[in-house]
Amino acid sequence: MQIKGRKFLSKRDKKLLQLKLSETYGESKVDFIQKTDNLEEARADEGKVLLKEDRIWFFSYNDLIIPSIYCLRESSMKLPKVIVDVGAIRFITNGADVMAPGVVFFDEIIRKNEIVTIHEEKAETIIAVGMSLIDAQEFEKTKKGKVVKMLHYLKDNIWNFQL
Repeated sequence: MQIKGRKFLSKRDKKLLQLKLSETYGESKVDFIQKTDNLEEARADEGKVLLKEDRIWFFSYNDLIIPSIYCLRESSMKLPKVIVDVGAIRFITNGADVMAPGVVFFDEIIRKNEIVTIHEEKAETIIAVGMSLIDAQEFEKTKKGKVVKMLHYLKDNIWNFQL
């Protein structure tokens, strides 16, 4: 991933970011951005990203601001989760979408087109971030097919990014 330009966010920009994140994910989930945080907005060849401590914390996808695995692991932000079995991990960490047979838990609050975290079964570590293709009620009735579109996963360009 190539960075084409960067700038630090002003206090006003941070407030606007906090407001946009609150509208998208709910106010209680995004109260971790501090006034003293050095956040940078960068233009990359894959779209806009927000950097904190030289790591990508947020990236853009279809006009949404998506938290990265780093952000979710190091902050208090919690998103609805999908837990996959051990056999699915290899495919997911290579960028495959989440398929219904590999899911052992699908959060009952998930709605279609909602951003979710994908966790591995044993340690419940976040291994990916995706967008739900179905809601929880529909998942109860399905046994096959894609259920989460992959947006970011371990070992991808966002995870491996370094300045």
